[in-house]
Amino acid sequence: MPDKYRESKTNWDKNNPEKIKQSKAEYDKKNPVWAFRPTPEMIEWLEKERWDDKDGKPESNAALVTRKLEKLMEMEYQGY
Repeated sequence: MPDKYRESKTNWDKNNPEKIKQSKAEYDKKNPVWAFRPTPEMIEWLEKERWDDKDGKPESNAALVTRKLEKLMEMEYQGY
């Protein structure tokens, strides 16, 4: 069954490239990707701030930056 589904989806994708482009454009508009290059000092500081998860693995760059931005946002709301 999964093979038929995959084949059907592949055929649909081939026959509807404009729908795929339109869908991707709408998704990207709602969920933009930001990219930046932090300074070496920021990277050093962020590495010190990085947490480990319950399995002992370090959090991802995205999780780390999101956590720090959420903390900053909370502090801004509190008037710091």
